[in-house]
Order: sequence, then C-alpha cells, then structure tokens
Amino acid sequence: MKYVFTLALLCIVATSAFAQPKLEIVGGETYDWGRVTVKQNPLKMVTLDADVVLKNTGNQTLIIDTVKVGCGCTTPTLESKTIEPGGTTKLKIGLNVGLNQGEMTKNLTIYSNSSDDPNKSGKLMFLKTNIIRPLSITPQSLSFPEIKVGETATGSVTFKNNDSKPISIRTLLPTKGIKLNQRSFTINPGDTMQVKATYTGTERGYYNAMVYVEVEDPDFTPFEISAYGNVKGADGSDDPSVIKIDPSKAKDGKIELTPPGAAPAAAPAPKKKGK
Repeated sequence: MKYVFTLALLCIVATSAFAQPKLEIVGGETYDWGRVTVKQNPLKMVTLDADVVLKNTGNQTLIIDTVKVGCGCTTPTLESKTIEPGGTTKLKIGLNVGLNQGEMTKNLTIYSNSSDDPNKSGKLMFLKTNIIRPLSITPQSLSFPEIKVGETATGSVTFKNNDSKPISIRTLLPTKGIKLNQRSFTINPGDTMQVKATYTGTERGYYNAMVYVEVEDPDFTPFEISAYGNVKGADGSDDPSVIKIDPSKAKDGKIELTPPGAAPAAAPAPKKKGK
C-alpha cells in the first residue's frame, strides 16, 4: 500500500513539473526588415511595421505580463495577454526609423510566466533594418556656434549620393540672412558635396532659419534643412528675454526658473536650534 501511495505521489510531482507554459517567438528572436529604400523624400520619416507571432509551446496557460521597448521609437501592440497551450497571439511592432541612415538595431523584452525564464528576466527580441536613402545629409541641420553681434558664424552640411545615378540639386534657397557657397550642383554616385553656410549676427537672441532644397528628379519632393544659433551682445551678454536653465542647480529633481530681470530669491534664514 505504501509503495502504491509513493508511486502515485511521484506521478503527481512529475506531472506538475512538466505542466508548464513556454513562450516561443515564431520565426526566431530577431526580426530583420532588411534593406529599406526611402525614395520619395530624402528626409522623410518612415515607420516599419511587423506582425510577430508568439506561441505557447507548453501545456499550461501562458500569461504575458508586459512588453518593454528599448527606446521610444518602438511601439508594440499585443493582441492578447493570455495564450492557451498550443495557441498563438500576434505582437504588432512599429519601428520609427526617423531620419536614420544605414544599419539600425533596436530591441524589446517580453516578460511572461514562461518556464524557460525562471528568473523573470524576460525574453529579448532584436529588431534590425538597413535604411538606404539615395540622398543623405550630415548633419541633418545647420547648427551655428554662438557669436556676438557683428561677428560671423560658420557651419556646413554634407550631401552624399547613395544612389547608382547622379543626383542634381536644382536649388538651395537660404532664408533670414544665411549665405551659402553653393546654390546648385550635381553629385555623382558615391560622392559627397559639402555646402558651407555663414550667418552674421545683427542683434541679440536665438534665431531659426532654414534652407529650402529642390532636387532635379521627380522622385524627390522639395524639403528643408533647419538652421539655428544664438547671438550675444558685443559685451558677451545674453538677450534679457531668454531664460536659461542650469540643470546643476536642480533641487530634488526640480528647477526653479527666475523671470528675466527679476532678482534671485533670497536664501532662507537658518533655523535656530531648540534648547
């Protein structure tokens, strides 16, 4: 009788040990969009979409607690948090590649009660792509160094032809006092062209401008390159209407801003010690 009871107990323990949920990412733990070409606009933002299938290969209900992304450019949408044994659900993924060029790798982590994750560290999944832009611009904006009134700031951007045919820039039209050393040019495949820009400060303050770009090709729509900088007074003083934030003066994670022209707040009086 004792032998029968022991055998039954071992069967129960063995059954419970094998009765576990298990998460499988169908197709593997890396999703690769491969080469993605952006033809309509060299600076167009693109979101890549994917439907990833998650399967429960165990024999108990799988519960997905959460999906944590590695950056804000990744958006996951889970069809169902509960997957029965042998069942599947879809994980929709949106990856905003922004203005990136070249190879790009991101990741996300799926947390669940899967038996192959006893430490609850989650299952890591990688997202890969290679963004091919026929025309790339580096950097993606004109950032002028800080100058004083009367001084001239210089900056530059470099155009690169990643296509297999020449690309002609028909028009470069700057605004708000920016001057360029190039107004039109042609770039052969694989070549680059640096465009230099200057801006002479006439008054204090931050300024924003742009360079309008037209490409002599129907596949490209006109686009803009933003430009910005700051001009100080001849004595090095800032525009009094500008509020600057100094993170080093933060207290408990908060920064108190002092309006322009206002006197700084008085320091609190020290507390007297009680007797």
